[in-house]
Amino acid sequence: MKSTLLRIGSLGVVIVLGWIAIANAQRGDRASDEPQTTSASQDGNPLRAVPSRSIPPATDPFGLQPTSTSSVRTTSAEQTSAGPSLGAPDQPARTSDSGYPARPDRMASRVGPRYADPIPPAKTSTKTASSGEPAPLQIDPFAMPANPMRGSKPEREVTDRDPYHRSDEPLEAEGDGLPGDRQLEGAQNPQLSIQKIAPKEIQVGKPAVFRVVVRNVGQTAAGAVEVRDMVPKGTKLQNTTPQASRNGKGEIVWTVGTLRPGEQWTGTIQLMPTAEGRIGSVATVHFGADASASSLATRPQLVVETAGPESVLIGDQAKLVITVSNPGSGVATGVVLEERIPPGLQHPAGAELEYEVGNLKPGETRKLELPLAARQPGRSTNRLTARGDGSLRAESRWDLEVLAPQLDVAVEGPKRRYLERQATYTLSVKNPGTAPAKQVELAAELPAGLKFVSANNAGYYEESTRTVHWRLEELPAREVGSVTLVTLPVEAGQHAIRLRGSAQKGLVAEKQQPVLVEGVAAVLFQVADAADPIGLGEETTYEVRIVNQGSKAASNVRLTALLPPELKPTAIDGPTRYNAESDRITFDGLAQLAPKKEAVFHIRTKALRAGDLRARFQLLTDDLQTPVNKEESTRVYADE
Repeated sequence: MKSTLLRIGSLGVVIVLGWIAIANAQRGDRASDEPQTTSASQDGNPLRAVPSRSIPPATDPFGLQPTSTSSVRTTSAEQTSAGPSLGAPDQPARTSDSGYPARPDRMASRVGPRYADPIPPAKTSTKTASSGEPAPLQIDPFAMPANPMRGSKPEREVTDRDPYHRSDEPLEAEGDGLPGDRQLEGAQNPQLSIQKIAPKEIQVGKPAVFRVVVRNVGQTAAGAVEVRDMVPKGTKLQNTTPQASRNGKGEIVWTVGTLRPGEQWTGTIQLMPTAEGRIGSVATVHFGADASASSLATRPQLVVETAGPESVLIGDQAKLVITVSNPGSGVATGVVLEERIPPGLQHPAGAELEYEVGNLKPGETRKLELPLAARQPGRSTNRLTARGDGSLRAESRWDLEVLAPQLDVAVEGPKRRYLERQATYTLSVKNPGTAPAKQVELAAELPAGLKFVSANNAGYYEESTRTVHWRLEELPAREVGSVTLVTLPVEAGQHAIRLRGSAQKGLVAEKQQPVLVEGVAAVLFQVADAADPIGLGEETTYEVRIVNQGSKAASNVRLTALLPPELKPTAIDGPTRYNAESDRITFDGLAQLAPKKEAVFHIRTKALRAGDLRARFQLLTDDLQTPVNKEESTRVYADE
């Protein structure tokens, strides 16, 4: 009886132990499929291969190797799994502060396009294992993607000489970017969680499957998602799902593309273990986040225009109207007008002017007046410059001619004149300027040696000032006015006619005409016999009268008488001494014979023979280039 009971009890124990074993096995199968645990079972592995040879026993036949436990991490940048480091044997794995081993060949960094300053990785938070869901990641909404987008240039190695990891591309370049969709504006916060799932135990020579699960737990899409993993050391790669590629570093690379919020991607790696030990690798995920912002680009413009008279009379004021406008689409800021007064024009504030217009809204126009005084005749170009912020610049030119009348006087007439001989002079006033001369007056002042005779064109003589005046209401530009003046030289000597022209605007022109007045020694002499005819032996007297009819004294007046042989001089009388030789009588020269004066000579003769007798006389002065000859005939008769 006791033996029967013992058999029944033993059988019950065996049954209970079997149930326990079956339950443990079932729990192990379920654990292999759960994301938070690993298992040596290959159930559910789509890449499972049928072993072709026996598998040698493991070093630890009781399955007491360390259990690999995966964890879930979320990131907006590059993240690594919780597996062991598969670096080279001489490079021990480094462990991060969070307990996860860090890859020796890469440090997570954020490298944005053109901005290469390292940015510390964003802080992450992980929910407890009991929740089974990763916590949302808090990231900097303005942070650049941690990894470059596919197709971008490879990152440069950060060295001590280049601590800011600057780009070699020039900053000044033409852009070709376009604004994105409106939904990309604002903060873009894609968040990815990456999880590496591995069996708890694998065996050498028996295929094993590792899985990488990436989920977008954020609110916006993550673009250019790329998952990288290494073939664990001690294994050989057999297959990947989906099909992956290998890069230059030997990494397995999956190009995922875009993961929208809530989407999940799973990649599997079929491996053949070849060595014992802790087997694993680090999977990383790289992605890009698109963010868009747009601004309305406006282009302010400056247009400056000048309007005003094309000419202005000297001494008057010209007002230039300046119009500065902004025909562009943006506000023109810091607008300033600059003016450099050209020569010939004048402003009370000086030659360099500046006016702050301020800001000009699109389509706004301002008008200003610039008064300029005309000071010098001629053409001037006024240049006005408008400038503003952003290299805005505009220029306006205005040509202005300053008109001015001018005066010039001239005298045409003899510069040498004889006394008592009228002299006619033509006086002219000319306006070579560019504007009419108003209230023109011409005045000729006569010297004491000239006597006013007459003037045309209503010229009147003012005896008190010995001045002849003419007046003209207006003398057009480039015109000439002429008058005639008749004078009589009354006094010998050097004289001058002073001519003066004047007009409005303070115009004055003067000129002086020298006149040399000389006298003329007009010597006239007459010879007459007192008795004619006379009888033989009788006497007659020859009277020679020399008269200076001119206006100048005759100098060195010399008289010579030549008597025929039939006449004998009996008496000689004259103002100077004489010399009688045979029939020639020569008087010494008379030094001066004043104008209107006369000198008289007498020669008394006796007739020695009858006939027509002729006495000859010759007059010579310093003013006469050839002598003047006279002959006087006397009839002598004889009684028969």
